[in-house]
Amino acid sequence: MSGRVLALLGLRCVGKSTLGRELAGQQGWAFVDLDEVLAEQEGRPDAGSLLAEVGEPAFRDVEARALESVLAEAHARSEPTVLATGGGVVERPANRARLAGCACVWLEAPVALLQERLRSDGAQARPSLGPGGDPSAELPGLLDRRSPWYAELAHLRLEVGALDVPSAVARLASEAAPLLR
Repeated sequence: MSGRVLALLGLRCVGKSTLGRELAGQQGWAFVDLDEVLAEQEGRPDAGSLLAEVGEPAFRDVEARALESVLAEAHARSEPTVLATGGGVVERPANRARLAGCACVWLEAPVALLQERLRSDGAQARPSLGPGGDPSAELPGLLDRRSPWYAELAHLRLEVGALDVPSAVARLASEAAPLLR
């Protein structure tokens, strides 16, 4: 089947990009990081700088256009594609409708662990969604708001917080990769 997409969903810092890149490399599949694509399309060094400059509503507009183009390209490929989404891609109904055509995996980890990772990444790399806010303090509220959408889309929920990268990738390979077959 052409254009198979394994979309990784979840909050910031859960490991979508890291795990997705590793899984794709091991399987010989294409890998796309949505945040990297939208930063490149907008001529920015990273998605965080775009978010900080334009604010969340405009960022979500750019993200929606990037998702549409990424999925069109992925569906045209002969090999499967692993897509690392941005944590908030599920905020827009149109994005959820687009992702419904993918095999979606909700990566989960304890909020305290994600907050620790976010603080170590720094506010420059992952800014607050609101002006002057603490990005790590936003995570519990984001989880509450986004969980129903992640659950709606997820073909598989995978707790990765206690796993190292090789173990998490092995779980993805054994449990998520079959979704594309």
